Amino acid sequence: MSNIWIVKNEQEVDAQGVTFNLSSKNNKSNIKTDIENLWRMFRLENVSPIIEDFLIIGMAVFTVDKKISRKSSTDGWSRELNVHIPVLEIQKWLSVKTKLEKTLSFLSGDYWNLSFYATEERFRGDKINKDYSVKNRVSFDCVSLFSGGLDSFCGALRLMNEKMNPLFLGFKEYSLLIKRQQDLFKSIQEAYDQQNSDFVQFSVTPSKPVNINESVVGESTSRSRSFLFITGAVAVASVLGDNTPVFIPENGFIGINVPLTQSRSGSCSTRTTHPYFIKLLNEVLDEIGVTHQVKNFYSAKTKGEIVAEHKNNVVFQKQFKETLSCSHPCQGRYDGVSPPVNCGYCYPCLIRRASLIVNNFFDDRYNPNYTLNRSFIEKHNILDGKASDLKAVLFTMKRYVEKRHDQSFVRKLLRIQGPLTNEELNSYERVYRESLKEILQMIDYEEVTNGGGLKNYMDLKESYEELC
Repeated sequence: MSNIWIVKNEQEVDAQGVTFNLSSKNNKSNIKTDIENLWRMFRLENVSPIIEDFLIIGMAVFTVDKKISRKSSTDGWSRELNVHIPVLEIQKWLSVKTKLEKTLSFLSGDYWNLSFYATEERFRGDKINKDYSVKNRVSFDCVSLFSGGLDSFCGALRLMNEKMNPLFLGFKEYSLLIKRQQDLFKSIQEAYDQQNSDFVQFSVTPSKPVNINESVVGESTSRSRSFLFITGAVAVASVLGDNTPVFIPENGFIGINVPLTQSRSGSCSTRTTHPYFIKLLNEVLDEIGVTHQVKNFYSAKTKGEIVAEHKNNVVFQKQFKETLSCSHPCQGRYDGVSPPVNCGYCYPCLIRRASLIVNNFFDDRYNPNYTLNRSFIEKHNILDGKASDLKAVLFTMKRYVEKRHDQSFVRKLLRIQGPLTNEELNSYERVYRESLKEILQMIDYEEVTNGGGLKNYMDLKESYEELC
């Protein structure tokens, strides 16, 4: 079991294991962050103690997830992680320790053991940001995550169309994506200039532990980034006022996260908007006295249905090509394509393609070096190669076509990742079936326009019309 300590402001602790320091000064910290700007932008010195704890837990979990390699686990995936975290409200966190561990284990696929220890140290509460253009807290009535992806962009448009006054929150993990997020928000703000809205970004960048000299390999997957993202959003919501909601706009097909094949229940997709994760997370927040609930108003929609909601919106029509759904939007540089760009062949890009094609948007922008046809699969047909997601999607499509009349089989698939209520099961079964129809329509389109061979590769004879 990995034994990891998070130390706050150089507090003296008897740390035995890997140590990360969250210092009051970034130059002394091996977890670099500007998260304090989430409250300093309102000219506050601190957030409440319980919210500060939540942020520290979010940063700790993200750091551990990024820096402890899965290669050290016995099965190559699930790590045993014993993490010591300093908190101000220790009794409250001890009361939800088991449930929070369960929540994090569901999210990342690891075994989390959170060992809280008491501290009186406040994190970067030594000053306010007098140089920042001060935000008026009462001007906003919700917080919404804004990644720059198609769903979050559509979610932003929905909130503006409903006359909400959102504060959008972005995460600065890749420098090339920062400006793209800002430009997309600017297009929304200019179009809805009669409403209050704003956009803020924060970063958390872990480096190697303070007590290890050799280089640290780290981990390329990061399911916990979304948890950190949520802790930041809850912190902002706490400043805006009691009961301010936090929205995570994401389509239900990605949210339910049915494994594409029997062997792909690991790193392929996030579980952030799975209803079970959101349920557990909201229960934790409620039990520690935090009044902000996390919600996904797109959980009952396919991605194609989300696009349909906004396809006549001028802002959407002008900007949808600039959104980034790709799982690796910066890798285009290896092909001589200026990043960031949607690759067009990863799982999120395939779902994106389908959602746009069913709404007659055929001119989306992808890496031009790759075309979805049988030749693409044959050229990149290696384990974890570029064609691996496409092959998995074709397998899923073939499996569904063969089993589509077997409701018990489909519902069993939906329950694989986590428990669902009967109401959720009914809703997600509809979303799952309609999403696969969208994917088949995309495959039919690619057959005609890009040389074909995809359906023949998987011996898939049915067309979109036959499924409908």
